[in-house]
Amino acid sequence: MSINVALGTYILPADHKVWKYFPGKDYKFHDVVSETAVALIDVRDLNDLGNDPDEWDYDELLDHIAADRIERRVEAGAARPDRFVRSAGDQATLTFLQGLFFTAKKGDLVVMPDKGYTTGVKIGMLLDKRGVLKTVTAKDSNDEKYTYYGRRVKWVGEIEKRKLGDDLIAQLHSLAAFFDLGRSRYEEIYDKAFDDYVYDGSFVSTFRTSKNIFTSKDNLLSSLWFELIEVLEEARENDEDLKVDNIYELAVDSEINEDDRNDLSIYVQSPGWFRWRSQKIEPLAAIALFAMATANVPYAEAREATVSAQIVRKADDQCLGDVDETVKRYLELLGKDRWEQACKLAVKAETQATLKANATLKNSENHATLRK
Repeated sequence: MSINVALGTYILPADHKVWKYFPGKDYKFHDVVSETAVALIDVRDLNDLGNDPDEWDYDELLDHIAADRIERRVEAGAARPDRFVRSAGDQATLTFLQGLFFTAKKGDLVVMPDKGYTTGVKIGMLLDKRGVLKTVTAKDSNDEKYTYYGRRVKWVGEIEKRKLGDDLIAQLHSLAAFFDLGRSRYEEIYDKAFDDYVYDGSFVSTFRTSKNIFTSKDNLLSSLWFELIEVLEEARENDEDLKVDNIYELAVDSEINEDDRNDLSIYVQSPGWFRWRSQKIEPLAAIALFAMATANVPYAEAREATVSAQIVRKADDQCLGDVDETVKRYLELLGKDRWEQACKLAVKAETQATLKANATLKNSENHATLRK
């Protein structure tokens, strides 16, 4: 039996984008979008143009948007205008529609704010290709039901708005309904949406703990695991063997230069996390090794294990081969006896410190889950 370590890691393509998405005037469709998981646009009865969005005519679409705007104003008590005139706002709505329906790609993220600065921000991943739309029936402000078009999303994260950076909050409250937040904002969103991801040469992994009171012993067990991985990576890079038989001595006596270490962020209030960020493959290898160690996978089987992840669109997945090779090299460096010590350490970190990594072990022959 061969084992596959299925990482929860998202491998993102170079052209991946994060979009600000606005759920209608005064956030009126926020709850509908949240419940239906369809990022819709506030234009009523677009199905009047036909059921195939690819065949919608540009001018007819703009006229429909303008007519819908005029009808809403009449419903609100305004006099019906003598002549039909498109507005700059109609063009802005069309730009919103084109961006959401036909520009944003499958796998891109949409970030949906709610009212106020202390409410939540939901993050969704687009599930379908461009132009593949879903209809939702919902009530408008006049309490009448209409058909709305949108794109299916999978909610992958939610964060209190106050925990975001001020610049990002300002963007989310801007008047524009749909736009690319910009690469400088992506990492902040990715950290909230994905525990583990690969993007633009950065490898990020997150180990979580649900411990209500995180003790010094819990911190010790967790830190020993992370330091062991650092020791293994240094030995791998320098093509050296380990000189000490005891993994605890290896971790405690390590003298790795600070400049050669990965960026480790720690937040231990319940629920807490350890987030590892690197330009090297090490954080992903750490997850794979931890998953096998906590499951007490025998040494010989661990050395034959393969690694998989969640590939978004046509992202370059070459790094998975690098993870395979790195994990095998770590195991080779450890040897059977030290691997068994590492398993005991990982089990203690999991059971006592409630340290968890997002990975599942499967039998690669029949895909049966062995352990999560």
